[in-house]
Amino acid sequence: MKVLRVIAIGFTVFWMVLIFRFSAETGIESHEISDQVTLLFCKVVHRFTGRDLVMSLTAHQYAVLELCFRKMAHMGIYCMLSFSTMLVLFTFPLGMVFRMLASLIFCVVYACSDEFHQLLVEGRSPRALDVMIDSAGAVTGIIAALLFFCVVYTIYHSHQSRWQKR
Repeated sequence: MKVLRVIAIGFTVFWMVLIFRFSAETGIESHEISDQVTLLFCKVVHRFTGRDLVMSLTAHQYAVLELCFRKMAHMGIYCMLSFSTMLVLFTFPLGMVFRMLASLIFCVVYACSDEFHQLLVEGRSPRALDVMIDSAGAVTGIIAALLFFCVVYTIYHSHQSRWQKR
């Protein structure tokens, strides 16, 4: 259990550092990464459908698509942070409601500190909407962790019962 705890703490720290590094990028650097992801998506769509989104979207539509990718990245990274936080908390004898609340509070506080950090970075600004999106990602990660826990718990106990019958 201690090894699992150390690994889960390592994953949690990894996601925290990754979030911090993304937040440390200037507004221009952040925009360039978002633009590269959007262009990659457009290339994939072109490869599978033959439709060139770059040519068929207006500048406004392209900007909305890029914004969607940025916000999905927010959700995804906080989903992973809360999932790894829940894994850490699963290694302690705590109630499930406490684990969920502790993970959510931890992620929301980290999201708030992340937005404050962006206040100090050139070309970036804090947004309450981003904290809400990050929080939604955290809730998604908590739900995913609960489902993961249920699957692992079921498999573990089904194997335990098989071994006891022998």
